[in-house]
Amino acid sequence: MAFRFDRGFQLLLVAFSSTQLAVGHPLFNGHVISRSEDLLPAYDYVVVGAGASGLTVANRLSEEPNISVLIIEAGDFDKKEDYVTIPGLAGGAVGTKYDWNTTYIASASIGGRGISIPQGRVVGGSTKLNRMVFDRGSKSDYDGWEALGNKGWNFDGLLPYFKKNEKFSPATKGIKEEYGIKDDVRFRGDKGYMQTTYSPFFWPTTKNFIQATKDLKIPINDQATGNAFGGYFCTHNMDQNYSRSSAEEAYYASAAARPNFHILTGNQVTRILTGSSPDGTVKVTGMEFASAKDASRQSVQVTKEAILAAGALHSPQLLQISGIGDPKLLKSLNVTTVIDLPAVGHNLHDHLNSVVVNILNTTVLTNTLGTNATFAAAARQEYDTQRSGPLTSPSGDFLLFLPLSTYSPASEAIFAQAAAGDPSASLPPDTPPSVAKGYAAQYASLNKKLLAKDSAVLEIIWADGAVVLGLQHPYSRGRLSAASSSIFDAPVADVGFLRNPLDVALLREGVRWARRFAQTPGIGALRPFEVVPGPNVTADADIDAHVRGSVSTLYHPAGTCKMGLRAEGGVVDADLKVYGVDGLRVVDASVMPMLPASHTMTTVYAVAEKAAEIIKRSGGYREMARV
Repeated sequence: MAFRFDRGFQLLLVAFSSTQLAVGHPLFNGHVISRSEDLLPAYDYVVVGAGASGLTVANRLSEEPNISVLIIEAGDFDKKEDYVTIPGLAGGAVGTKYDWNTTYIASASIGGRGISIPQGRVVGGSTKLNRMVFDRGSKSDYDGWEALGNKGWNFDGLLPYFKKNEKFSPATKGIKEEYGIKDDVRFRGDKGYMQTTYSPFFWPTTKNFIQATKDLKIPINDQATGNAFGGYFCTHNMDQNYSRSSAEEAYYASAAARPNFHILTGNQVTRILTGSSPDGTVKVTGMEFASAKDASRQSVQVTKEAILAAGALHSPQLLQISGIGDPKLLKSLNVTTVIDLPAVGHNLHDHLNSVVVNILNTTVLTNTLGTNATFAAAARQEYDTQRSGPLTSPSGDFLLFLPLSTYSPASEAIFAQAAAGDPSASLPPDTPPSVAKGYAAQYASLNKKLLAKDSAVLEIIWADGAVVLGLQHPYSRGRLSAASSSIFDAPVADVGFLRNPLDVALLREGVRWARRFAQTPGIGALRPFEVVPGPNVTADADIDAHVRGSVSTLYHPAGTCKMGLRAEGGVVDADLKVYGVDGLRVVDASVMPMLPASHTMTTVYAVAEKAAEIIKRSGGYREMARV
C-alpha cells in the first residue's frame, strides 16, 4: 500500500471498525466505487463534482499518499462516443444524457424567452461537451480580481497554475509556416496533464478572417502571454492523436491507480452535514448523498474538508439546501438556516452572444459536415486513417477579442452613459445590500474597461459567414435559487441577460462592426450577403430588437459563490473558504467575481490548481512531504 504508516494505520482502523477489509474492498482493489456500501466510512476530503475543477483538486490532493479523497459525481463515465472524442464533432454531447439540460428562466428583457444552458453531467464535466477552445483572459482581467479585494488572484499569481495544467505542443510545421504562428513558450506549460495544441487543419475561410483582421489594422497577439486582445490563434485541448483531452483523460486517468483516490458515480450530494464545535463554530462533518430523488439517503464522514466543484449552478444550490444562504430564501424552502450568507447564488452572469449571418457566394471550401453526407464521409475516412483533415478541428482556430474602442466609434458616448448610470439597474429586485455594495465596485471596474485598450469587450467567432458577437463583460447580473429543499429539483437560474440597457448598446455596436467587417477586402472576396438580421435593419431600435430577440449563452456561467469580502457580497474568501463554516471550500467557476474575456475552461483549471495548492499548504502537507 502507498499510505504512510501513521495516516494509513488510522485509515485501516477506521475501515476495520465498520467493515471487514477483504480482497474486494476498494481500499485494496480499484478506485471506482460501484456500490455506496463499499465506500470507506470517512475520507479526509470529499469533492462534489468530477468536472474540470473537481478532478483537478482531487488529483492534486491524492498526490499525497496519506490523504484519502472521494469524489461524488452525479453522472457516469462516457462511452467514448465519436461526439465526445473527435474534435470536429465537438458539441455533439449537448442535449444527451451527459448534459444536465438546464435552462435559464424566461425574462422580459430577452423577449420572454428561456435559454438552454448546457452543463456536463459526466466524469469530465463540461470539458466533455464544449468546443475545446483553450485560451486565457488578458492580464488586466485577472488583475481586476485582485483589485476587488482578492490578494494574490492576479495574472502573475495564476500564471504558474495555467502552466502547471498544460502540456503544450506547437503547431505542425505546415500550419506554423502557412499561418505564421509564433508562441512565447515561456508562458506555456510542458509537464501538465492537459494536452494542448493547434489544429492541423484550418478551414480555408480562416485566411479571409485573418486578412480582414489585418485590413482593419487589428493586431495579432499571443493570448498565452496575457495579451488576450486583438486577434490570436487558439489552441485546443487535444492530444497528439487529435482526440479530445478532457478532465477525465487528464486528471482522472493520471490518478486512477492511486489507492487513496476514489470516485462514486451516479450519485448526488443531497446535503452538506454540519455540526457545532464547543466554541460554537459551525464545522462540516459529512456529506449526505443519494442516487435518485426517491432513493434512501446515505452519508460519509468528512474528517478535513468538503470541496464544492459542482459548477456555478449547482454549488450555490447545494449550499442553500444545506442551510447556507439567505434566510428569507431558506425559510421559503423550509430549510433551517445554518449560516446567514445572503450573497449565495447572487452575481450570476454569463457571456452572451448575438449573431449576424451572411451567405457566402464562393467556391472556397466551407464547413458542410452537417449537410453534405459525401463530404462528411470523406472527412471521417481521412480522420480515421490519417488523423488529418476537417475532423481534427473543433473550429475557433483564430479568434478576435476586441476592446470597445477597436470596434465602435461610440466608446466615449457609451462610457458617459455608463458613468451616469445607476449600478442597481444591473441587479435583480431585492438584492441584499452586501451584494449591491460589492457590485458597485464591479460596475466601476466595468466602466474602466470601456475605455481600456488591454481588455476585450467583444469576442468575434467566424463561422463561414456567421459572425458571432460574444459580449465578454456584461453589466447585467442575475441570481441562482434552489427551487426546493431537494437537490434533485433543478435550481431557478435567472441569468439577467440584458437587464442593463448598456449591454444592448454594446451588442448593437457589435452588429454595426460586423457589417464593416463584411466590407473588408478579406471578407468581401467571399461575396457575403447578410440575411440575419438583414440589411434593412439599421435603426437603433430595430437592431436592439434583433439583439433582444436573438441573444443566447456562450456557456460560461460564473460568479454565484463570489470570491471577495463578506461585507461586499463575498461567499468565499481568498483561500476559497466559505464564510462562517469550517472545513468547506468552493473551487469552481462560481468563485470568479467577474468573468475574464475568454472561454472559461482554462481559467477554471488554473483556479483549481491554485486551490489545490492552497489546501495542501493549509494542511501542512508540503512540509510533511519533505520529511
